[in-house]
Amino acid sequence: MQHIYLKNESYSVENLPSEPTLLVELLDLCHRDNADFEMLSIAISKDISLTAKILQVANSPIYRQEDKTTDIRRALNVLGMTNIRNIVTTCAIKQFFTNFTKDINPHVQFIWLRSLVCANLAERIAKLVGYEKPGEAFLAGLLHQIGMLVLLLNREESYFPILNRYYSETENFCFLEREQLQVDHCEIGAALIESWGLDSFIADAVQFQHAPADELLSSPVLLKILAVAGPLSSNNSARENHEYLEKAGHLFAMTEDIIIDCLALAVEKSKQMIADLGFNSQFYMEENEAETFETTQHESSREKLAEKIEDIALSHTLGTSENNQTVEFTQEVRINFSTLFNLDQLFFFQVTENQTTLSAINDLEINQLDEINFKIGDKNSLLVKAFNQKKSLISSSEEGSIADKQIIRLLNSEAAYFMPLYYKTTGIGVLAIGTTELEWPTLQNKVPLLQLLSQEIGRRYFALTRENSQSTGMTLVDFKKVAHEVSNPLTIINNYLYMLGKKIDNDHPAQEEIKFISEEIERVGNILRRAKDPEIQSRTKYQLVNINKLLTALDTLFKGSLYKTKQIESTLHLDQQIPSFYCAKDKLKQIVINIIKNSVEAMAENNTIKISSRDNIYQDSQQYIEISIQDSGPGIAPEILKNLFKPVDSTKEGHAGLGLSIVNTLVQEISGNISCYSNQDQGTEFKILIPRNQEESEIPPK
Repeated sequence: MQHIYLKNESYSVENLPSEPTLLVELLDLCHRDNADFEMLSIAISKDISLTAKILQVANSPIYRQEDKTTDIRRALNVLGMTNIRNIVTTCAIKQFFTNFTKDINPHVQFIWLRSLVCANLAERIAKLVGYEKPGEAFLAGLLHQIGMLVLLLNREESYFPILNRYYSETENFCFLEREQLQVDHCEIGAALIESWGLDSFIADAVQFQHAPADELLSSPVLLKILAVAGPLSSNNSARENHEYLEKAGHLFAMTEDIIIDCLALAVEKSKQMIADLGFNSQFYMEENEAETFETTQHESSREKLAEKIEDIALSHTLGTSENNQTVEFTQEVRINFSTLFNLDQLFFFQVTENQTTLSAINDLEINQLDEINFKIGDKNSLLVKAFNQKKSLISSSEEGSIADKQIIRLLNSEAAYFMPLYYKTTGIGVLAIGTTELEWPTLQNKVPLLQLLSQEIGRRYFALTRENSQSTGMTLVDFKKVAHEVSNPLTIINNYLYMLGKKIDNDHPAQEEIKFISEEIERVGNILRRAKDPEIQSRTKYQLVNINKLLTALDTLFKGSLYKTKQIESTLHLDQQIPSFYCAKDKLKQIVINIIKNSVEAMAENNTIKISSRDNIYQDSQQYIEISIQDSGPGIAPEILKNLFKPVDSTKEGHAGLGLSIVNTLVQEISGNISCYSNQDQGTEFKILIPRNQEESEIPPK
C-alpha cells in the first residue's frame, strides 16, 4: 500500500482527491467512442492527482522504462489510450468512495486552481528564459501544492482550520503549518515526489519554492522558476506584491512589466481551461476566490460524478479494449489493479479451451512462470480449488500445493489471494494477487469491489477471445478536416466585417458591434486551432507601432531615471522615413528595455549610449526595420560573447544571466533577428531586425 514517511510520521497517498467537475468531463471522454488521445491528454494535464497517478504507473516496473519520465505527454504515450482511460475511471471510483467531509472540497478546488495557474506561469517563464524542459516546469507548477492534498487526506481535523486561514495569512502559511503540525506542505509534497524516483529537480523545486532569492542564485533553473511562479499564483493580490515581483527580477533579470504579462497570459490560459470544464467566467485571480465555485454548482458536480460512476456500475474500469491480444489485456488488468488498489503483484491464469489446464498469460516475460501449469483435477492446489468452487481463497488459510507456493514466491509476497474469473457459467481463469499478512485486512475490506471488477474482467476476456471490436467515432484526421472547413467560412465572414467597417464612419455606433463580432469569430477560430493542435501557441497581439515614437519615449523615461544613476549621456539617431508597422508592441518594448538596462548596468559612470533606427534593411529577400543600441562600455569577453543568448551565469553580481536569453526568446516570438558586436576597447552594439509588416496580412503565422 502507498505511504510516505517524514519526520517519523506515516502519510497515506493512496487516494489523492481530484476535482469532481474535471472527473465528470474525463469520464464522459472515457466512454465516448470519438474520444481521442489529444482530448484526454489536454484534460488530464489539468489535474494534479491524475497527473501524479499517470507518472506513478508509467514509471512502474510494468513498462520497464530505461529512463523515468517527468513529461506528462511522454507518460501518456507509454501508457496508451486504453490504460489512460482505465486510470481516469479508477481514480474517479476512488474519489467517489473516499469519505471526505463536504467542507474539504472547496479547499481541493482552490488548491487545484492555484496549481493550474502556477503550472501555466512556470511553463511561460521556462519558455521565456530558454529552459529546455518547459513541460517539466509545467509539471512542477501543477504539483507545487500537492502536499496540501496529502495533509487533507491524513490530518483532516487538524489541517482543515489551518487551510481556512490560507488567504488571510498566505505569506506566513508554511510557518503556520509547521507551528501547528511540525511539518509544512512543501516538505510533504517534496517527500511524495521524491518517492517516485524521478530523475529531476521537481522535488527540490517544490520543497524550496518559498526560499529567498539570495539562497537560490546558484540553484538549478527549475528551482528558480517555481520560486517565482509559486508565490505569484498564491492569491489574487500577488501581482501587487512588490517582493514577489522583485524576486523575478533578482533571479531572471525580468522587469515587473514582463512578469505581470507572463502572469496575465497564465491566467488567461487557465481561464480557458476553467471555461472548458463548464465553470462561469469568474476566476479567482481577478475576482473573489470564495465566489469562484458556487456551492450549488459544486454539489451538482458531485451528484453528476456519482451518477456517472453509478452508470458505469463500478465494473467498466476496463473500458472498451482497443486490441484483441490477451497479453495487452493482462497488462490492462495489471494497470487497473495498480491504479485502484495499488496492487502491482498479480498473475492471470487462463483456462485452456479444453478446460483441462490453467496456464499463465506471461505479460511480464518471467521464464519460470511459463513452466507452471495447473491441472484442473489437482485437489491440493488452492488456485485450482478457487476456480472449481467459484470461490475466492487466501493462501494463508490453507496449506496449498507446491505450485501455489512457487506462485507466491514469484509474486515476491507472503501470501496470495486467488480470485476466480467467470463470465456467466463459462470459466475464464484465476487472478493470483500477491499480499502480506499486514496488507490483507485492508485488501479484505475491498473484496466487494474486487468481485465487481472480476465480473467485468471475465466479461471482457470472454468478448476478447471471440471478436474484434472497432471504434466508430470520427478519427483525428477527419476532425482536423472538419475544423479546417469550418475555419474557411469564419475567415470569409471576418474579411467581410473588415470591409463593412471601412464603408462606415469611424465614429459610427456600429463600429463597436463589428469589432465585438470580429473578436468573437477570432476566438472561435482559436478554439478550433487549439482543438486541432493542443500544442499551438496563442497568437501574439500585433498592433501598429511608431518605432521612433516608442524609442523617444523610452529614452525620455531613462533620462529621468536609469541614466541619471551613472550620468549616462544618450543620443538618438532616428530614421524619420520609417512608417508605422505591425508588431507586438509590448514585446518590442521589453526587448529594448532589457538591452538598455544590461548596457547601463555593465558601464561605469560618464559613458554614452546611442540608439538608432533605420529603414529598408534587407536580409534573405525580406525587408526589415533595424534598431541599434550601442554603448561605450567595457565590452564583452569572447568566451561570454559566444554564449550570449543562452541562459548562463552572469558576470553581474545578483543576476542569473538570463536577461539576454529572454531578449532572444522575445525577438524570436516577433519573427525578428538579433546580433551583437563587442570590442573591449570600443564597447558593445546590439542590432535588432524587425519584420517591416505594413499590412496585418503580412504578419507571419506563429
